[in-house]
Amino acid sequence: MTQSTNSPRRRNRDGIVIRGDYQALAHNSENAAQRFWHQAKLRLIERVAAPASTDRALDAGCGSGVISHFLARRCASVVGSDSNPCAIDFARQSYGGEKLQFVLGQFEDLAGSDAFDWIYSLEVIEHLYEEQVLEVLRLFKRLAKPGGHLLLTTPNYRSAWPVIEWMLDRLSLVPHLAGDQHISHFTKSKLSLACAKAGWSVIRLGTFNGFAPFLAPISYQMALRFEDWEDRWQNVLPGNLLFCVCRNDSE
Repeated sequence: MTQSTNSPRRRNRDGIVIRGDYQALAHNSENAAQRFWHQAKLRLIERVAAPASTDRALDAGCGSGVISHFLARRCASVVGSDSNPCAIDFARQSYGGEKLQFVLGQFEDLAGSDAFDWIYSLEVIEHLYEEQVLEVLRLFKRLAKPGGHLLLTTPNYRSAWPVIEWMLDRLSLVPHLAGDQHISHFTKSKLSLACAKAGWSVIRLGTFNGFAPFLAPISYQMALRFEDWEDRWQNVLPGNLLFCVCRNDSE
């Protein structure tokens, strides 16, 4: 994949500049901790939300298309959707294939399309107001097949994440997060409740990306081993990101 260091940018509603290749650059960053953090999402999918080869998947809020590309190598077809035209342009130029389609627009624009076996929405809902989160989760339920699944990830505000977020903002390492990009703050109980209110059945709830990413600059292999240990103890360890796997039990 070719990355452009002069990727076009888009300002969100608060004037925050979002690069079209933001997620792709983070996924392949020279900073080992950042690279580990983003690649951990792919390993999470393999552990808790792997699609079948016959499945149709939606990557809702696909950004640069990294997750969509990963999914397209594992299932029958993938739609990546995002409202950032710079990100969709980058994804279309960087990732091709008959099984992968990128769509510019809002999630509701997908209403009426073929239903999905899996919907993946990684670190999206924190960018929405709480009432919007419920609307989006209900929409996802309508877009999913009966028996279909949803994977959500979002920062865990009962962890070290608020400190990490503060440091990232203070050092200007990413586009400003607190109060600008990150509007809704989730804990395990709050995330589970939101999914249940939207009509989803929560079948697995946990955390990841605890201390392991910060070991990656020392040794990537050691960080991977520590990630495995954290995964085994995720029910008691406050990982910095939450994940929730849900099922659509509608007939």
